[in-house]
Formats: sequence, structure tokens, C-alpha cells
Amino acid sequence: MKKGFVMIPNALFYDERIGNDAKILWCYIKSLSTNYRILRNSNLCQKLGISINTLQKAKTELLDHGYLVINRLSSANKYEVRLPKNYAITMSKSTQSNYPKFGYHYKGNNSYSNNNISKKGFKGFKK
Repeated sequence: MKKGFVMIPNALFYDERIGNDAKILWCYIKSLSTNYRILRNSNLCQKLGISINTLQKAKTELLDHGYLVINRLSSANKYEVRLPKNYAITMSKSTQSNYPKFGYHYKGNNSYSNNNISKKGFKGFKK
């Protein structure tokens, strides 16, 4: 096994339209050198441990959402991995505000508000 790593963009990782099998397929193809991205379906199924139907579904998801381009050759496919141009991801569906906001400081009613900390000092530190 070769050593190294693959950079996975957040757009793919957080895209809920893409299933896990499609994400794994994209990462596997991305890990290969561009010279070695000419693959047969049987080789992909064997390497990823998935069935041909699962492979076709994953390829369709990636194709439909702009993550993959397939160029058909005589006996295999040449794969190009891409990122969709017009897709903005949302990190959270939370309805809470984006706390903490820059430039604002939270002042609570506890004994550790900003003024009390500066008067008492931090535990373990001498003035």
C-alpha cells in the first residue's frame, strides 16, 4: 500500500445529496494518480467491496451532482473528479444564533464575570 493522503473537500463531505458509497468512490478515484484513473467496473467493485448495482448508483449520484466526469474508452472508463461550481454547503441546520459573535462579550451573572476575574486573579497564578 502506498503512503500518503487524499484531501477531501468539505463540499463533498457535508453534501447530504451524496451517499456514503459515492463519497468512498470519489475518495478512491481521487487517491489514484491521473495516469491510473482508467478503470473497469469489475476492478472498482473488487477494490471497494461493493456490488455492480451499488457502484452504478454511486457513479450516477456523483455524475448528477457534478463531482465526477466519465470518459468512455474501448474497454474501461477514464474518471475525472471535480467539485460542482454552484453548490454552497450549509454546515448546520441549527436555528440557534451564531454565538459567540465577534466584537461582543458575554456578561453573565456568575462570580466569574470579566471584572471579578481581574480582581481575584486566576487560580494558581501569583500577582
